[in-house]
Amino acid sequence: MEKHYETVCIVRTDIGEEAIKAAIQKSRAAVEGLGGRIDRVDEWGRRKLAYPIQKKNEGFYFVINYFSKPEASKELERLLKYNEDVIRYQTVRLESFEAAKPKKEETPVQAAPAAGAEDAGGELAGANLQGRQE
Repeated sequence: MEKHYETVCIVRTDIGEEAIKAAIQKSRAAVEGLGGRIDRVDEWGRRKLAYPIQKKNEGFYFVINYFSKPEASKELERLLKYNEDVIRYQTVRLESFEAAKPKKEETPVQAAPAAGAEDAGGELAGANLQGRQE
């Protein structure tokens, strides 16, 4: 069963534009090679990192949205893990649109009080919430 995934990846900027494009193309090929379907590839470009990673202060960000079986997602992560040009990556599974819709709330059925459970005051007998016995 295909699931919807999103992978965010940060690549070193000192490797050149062609190597960055090659990393994106390898990621696409890994997903498509195992029967996945690429929904969208967003290149966010060069951005400053929040903190230095591997003595680097900036990276090239790209995001891949795709539909695939879990094996394709694992293969993509394996390729990114062993690629020396990749600084960080993160893959998340997105919920499908059908699963994200709120379900109809079912109103709980309240049980009717047993006959004779009410005393003269109209309150339920024994429904003392403080634990005092009368």
